[in-house]
Amino acid sequence: MTTPSTRWFERHRRLVTALFAVMLVVIITESCLLYQQSMRNKASTTQSDKLLATFLLGDTAQVAGGSSVQIRLANVRFKWSDRVYIDANNMALRAVPVQGTMVNFDDPGSFQLVVQRAAVLVRPDVLAGMCNESIFNYPESHVRDVRVSIARDERGVRSVKLKGKVNLLTWIPFTMSAHLSVDTTANVLVISVEHLKVFGVFSFTKLIRWKPLQLDRLISLPPNKSVLVDGNRIMVKPLALFPPPRIDGTIASVEVGDEAVSITFAGDAITAPESSARNYVHLRGGASQFGRFRMADTDLLIIDENPANPFVFSLRDYARMIPRSTFEIPDTRSARITMPDF
Repeated sequence: MTTPSTRWFERHRRLVTALFAVMLVVIITESCLLYQQSMRNKASTTQSDKLLATFLLGDTAQVAGGSSVQIRLANVRFKWSDRVYIDANNMALRAVPVQGTMVNFDDPGSFQLVVQRAAVLVRPDVLAGMCNESIFNYPESHVRDVRVSIARDERGVRSVKLKGKVNLLTWIPFTMSAHLSVDTTANVLVISVEHLKVFGVFSFTKLIRWKPLQLDRLISLPPNKSVLVDGNRIMVKPLALFPPPRIDGTIASVEVGDEAVSITFAGDAITAPESSARNYVHLRGGASQFGRFRMADTDLLIIDENPANPFVFSLRDYARMIPRSTFEIPDTRSARITMPDF
């Protein structure tokens, strides 16, 4: 004896079969889509991990291993531009040609400055210049108009505060607080974002802890051997902080002071010249070129005309100061120049 439900099923067998088939297709389709999405996420994560590994293991500067010119700075404000400079009380570095053996000081892109031992001060306005002229200065950058200051967080720890604009469909003002540290194994300066606000009032701090809204998704950088955004960390190798001639070296430590960030580089010191000068730039050893002048074994001491304050020196613009300088050539192997501040 057939029941009413059995008779209903027999009358609507085709409809039930069709509905079952549709549901099966939907389930299979959803499963395939979820699987594909999972594989895309896995591939994206794998690619990010590979990029991070390549960045951390890669060299920051590809320079020739041949001749170099040793440079010692004493009480010098070394300028790349009006907005990018460092204050160095005692700094040892080498100018290494990218190709060949001659260091052409009139072509900043042809050599690297490799720091050996130094403690340099970088002021907030200079950090802003580095961000605007170097780190975020690329086509279609999502960050612009960066300003930097130093403040203390709720625990009393000094942090770096960045203000600027980020492009999220439209340009939105943001305020970001970050702590600085050094990953000595990878030789990178790590900028860890702790707080983020947009429009000055809306907190994004909790949201950026969610992976789809982390900084590497919002301000992703183009492929770069010197700067990488990983999660909410911006990792910078020494080379990326400065425009040409750029700096490479081993970062030993970083400390945020009340008025500036102190970055210490590790390496060998360079012997001071035999001079009573307090503020100077001394270049020694290796082959160098300045305009049409060449030195086969460089020995050039540039002395500050006014030792009462730090020597403001611009390698990019030194030639403009030559007509206002005085020269002394004590022998056929060396030269001395007394130069005013740039």
